[in-house]
Amino acid sequence: MILTMKAPGRIVLFGEHQDYLGLPVIPAAVNLYMTITGEKANSSKYHIELPDIKDTQSFFATNIRYKLPRDYLRSGVKVLQENEIIPHGQGVFARITSDIPMQAGLSSSSALCVIWISFLAELFNNPLTPMEITKFAHQAEVLEFNEPGGMQDHMVITHGYVNFEEFDPIRCTQLLTELPGIVIGNSLEKKDTLTTLETIKSGVRNCLEYLQVTKVRELTINDVKELNPIKGQLDEFSLNTLKSAVINYELTRKAHLELQKSTWNKEYIGTLMNRHHASLRDHLNVSTPKIEAMIKAAMEAGALGCKITGSGNGGCMIALCPGREEEVSRAIQQEGANTYIVCTVPGVFRVNE
Repeated sequence: MILTMKAPGRIVLFGEHQDYLGLPVIPAAVNLYMTITGEKANSSKYHIELPDIKDTQSFFATNIRYKLPRDYLRSGVKVLQENEIIPHGQGVFARITSDIPMQAGLSSSSALCVIWISFLAELFNNPLTPMEITKFAHQAEVLEFNEPGGMQDHMVITHGYVNFEEFDPIRCTQLLTELPGIVIGNSLEKKDTLTTLETIKSGVRNCLEYLQVTKVRELTINDVKELNPIKGQLDEFSLNTLKSAVINYELTRKAHLELQKSTWNKEYIGTLMNRHHASLRDHLNVSTPKIEAMIKAAMEAGALGCKITGSGNGGCMIALCPGREEEVSRAIQQEGANTYIVCTVPGVFRVNE
């Protein structure tokens, strides 16, 4: 049996840099896709072709050991074997292609882990629930390599559409199936996701330890806005990471309340997006001059709100601009960026029955 599956990319509307702090987020799955086609092999060997990056990976199904820093294909197999989802002695032939730009903030790495986990489970007639896919993909990408990221990307890529995701406890609630007027602008500036995540996560942890508080949600902006750097104990950047976390948590809560309404206010959501981006830019320093120029151009062309999406320091921004998609797209392109006019879509799915 030849099996084909697709997994979408994702954008983050609210809650950037929040999931790995245990705070809620509002992401969306969009119609940029990773595709996998494959079948069981007649041996114990895994052979995966990756033509987009001109690479091929091969390894045996038994005694898997990681060879690469982010060895997600091997880790996906190992995680599913350990959980008795797939056999230890059977190999697979597969080919993976993608429309999702790499290192751009649209979660190509999480899409890879989600589609690989889903594909293998389906291929070996042991399909998983969306939350099982989410947890196994997160384990394969983050926990196996002690990376700093959270579960946000895996959850929305698996569940699809626009969701309110919570992590204490873990829950996924669908907010919208349609979100009109989203344009993605890719700055084409490559970013270092892991370094950015680890730096910000460490900054927040330093502050929480100093304040003797266990969770960001226990604080209000009034608790942190008067805090000043303390030599040898609390540096300015750490304080700013905490301020951003508290501000963005409050913005996410407000957006969640608005998006639950049968008719939600697009202008208000745009304003909240702008405030979210200002916090990411001013407190976390994750924007760039090019992305700022792209956002300025988008706003001047009629966007209601813009923000960086992904870890930042390069990658993509998004614009909410219902009815002005073409104008905003052209304005962003004039700043030397690539653009995608996107819509929200279901999560990972099987193409052929």
